Amino acid sequence: MQKIRTRLKVKLVQGNSENVLIVFPMDEPSFRVAIYAFRDLGKNDETKREFIFLIKEQFRQLFHLQMGEAVFIEAAAPNDILSDEKYILQSIKQKHFDIIVDLNPVFHLGITRLISLLSSDLKIGFTSPFSDKFYNIQLDISKSGIMEKGFKQINLILAQ
Repeated sequence: MQKIRTRLKVKLVQGNSENVLIVFPMDEPSFRVAIYAFRDLGKNDETKREFIFLIKEQFRQLFHLQMGEAVFIEAAAPNDILSDEKYILQSIKQKHFDIIVDLNPVFHLGITRLISLLSSDLKIGFTSPFSDKFYNIQLDISKSGIMEKGFKQINLILAQ
């Protein structure tokens, strides 16, 4: 029996730009790991990708990516809907993305609800009891417990 190798390739249609929404984690330890893991995002990117980053307002001073557009959002408990959901939808000014990435390693109701309101060809997130309803690409870090490995996988997908 042959071993099946899976590799996801994200390719642009010639001449079109890709719109990518990346939602950074809502908890500080995960945010710090994510910002480190994505520090080189887009540096060697020859594609026409436009990034929008959703970042918790509390982490404004920690966010230092020098590309894309940052939208800062209010804090919300993991089981609560985002109080500024309408503001966020107006701020991002578009309802369709080529790729949406949720970097929250644990289920966050407000974030997943927001993602469900947006149209996207690819929605990437971490596995949870509810992730089948929100993401068509899911990363499982439950065996290793190391979220940085999941972030690196996402980075590899975006680097293609």
